[in-house]
Amino acid sequence: MQAVPGRAGQLLERGLRTLTGESGGAPDPVRARRTDIWLALVCGLLTTLNLHDVHRFGLVTDYPTSLAAGWLAALSLLWRRSHPWIPALAATAATVISDDRGPLVFAAYAVAAYGRTHRWGGVLLMAVVYAATRDLFLPLGYAGRDPASFVLGSILVPALYGETVRRNRHVMTALRERARQAHAAVDQAADLAVVQERTRLAQRTHDGLGHRLTALTMQAAALRLDAEADPRVREAAGAVEESARAAMAEVREVLDMLTDPAGSRAYTSPVDVGRFLGSLARNMRATGMEIAHHTQPGLGSFPAADGRLLLRIAREGLTNAAKYAPGSAVRMNLYTEDGEVRLDVVNTAPEGERIVLDSGGMGIPGLRSALTEVGGQLRAGPTRDGGHMLSATLPDRRVLA
Repeated sequence: MQAVPGRAGQLLERGLRTLTGESGGAPDPVRARRTDIWLALVCGLLTTLNLHDVHRFGLVTDYPTSLAAGWLAALSLLWRRSHPWIPALAATAATVISDDRGPLVFAAYAVAAYGRTHRWGGVLLMAVVYAATRDLFLPLGYAGRDPASFVLGSILVPALYGETVRRNRHVMTALRERARQAHAAVDQAADLAVVQERTRLAQRTHDGLGHRLTALTMQAAALRLDAEADPRVREAAGAVEESARAAMAEVREVLDMLTDPAGSRAYTSPVDVGRFLGSLARNMRATGMEIAHHTQPGLGSFPAADGRLLLRIAREGLTNAAKYAPGSAVRMNLYTEDGEVRLDVVNTAPEGERIVLDSGGMGIPGLRSALTEVGGQLRAGPTRDGGHMLSATLPDRRVLA
């Protein structure tokens, strides 16, 4: 379809895709069935109009029989996706009976677009049968006696277009799978970074606070059991031991919360975005992505809402780089400037095959809206070297953490 340039070519391609039921991706079953019914009706109507002129050149000369054969061929298009040989046989038979070439166009497309290994053998067989029967039925002096042009226009051209749509469908399926894998890789890396951060916090809490509370409990218990100690001291030691044990129980509860895969209670805790970005970058390198990150020293933690928003921006930037710029180098920077926090995710020009798909357009607008609500802003666009930049700024509210 690239032979027709400009707006006219786009409209023609869109019209043909609508006519054949191929709008760029695999349609849902309801829409596919509706398209097949619509095509069958269109083919039947075209057959009805066409047979007024050409039915006399077929094997059967009466109009009702020719019309019945044409409509049977048209109705066979209902099985063009699952059994493309049915409309191929029906259209070929209708052509022999009535010389109606309308069903051949749709049947040749169906065989090439939905057939399997020997689909082009079937297309050639349709062409041979059509050419042979034309020599048999058309009068010698008939002005339109040119089977070659009819074969080209009614069989080969629709079949070639069907093959093009078939290949495009396979490419789109492969690209959608690559996009899904890119999303899954980023999500998995981010989830793993969250788990690693919680595990680190749990280990640090256990090794630090847990050790001190255990030592305090043991010291208080020893003092309580010391027979030579003053009774009031032993009583106070017992109270300290009880408080230490209660504090240890609370620490264990916090550790359980940190290691909870659901993490439902972790959304209110401050977020160490810099450490998370480090874990995320490390995990993405393991998938083959070239990524570097830099966090301003001493940045500390962010309030839960701001921290989660920064994490969303980082994941969106990495997902877009994985989808649209395979093989590129990615750089993430997190720093403060003039009372604002800034996160930049920049990738270089792609070096591999790009995944060009309609993504729904919800990522960037959604982030921009979320940043606007908190007084921030988002910039996204191409860079001078052919890459892409995603830059977010929001007020520095770390003092509220």
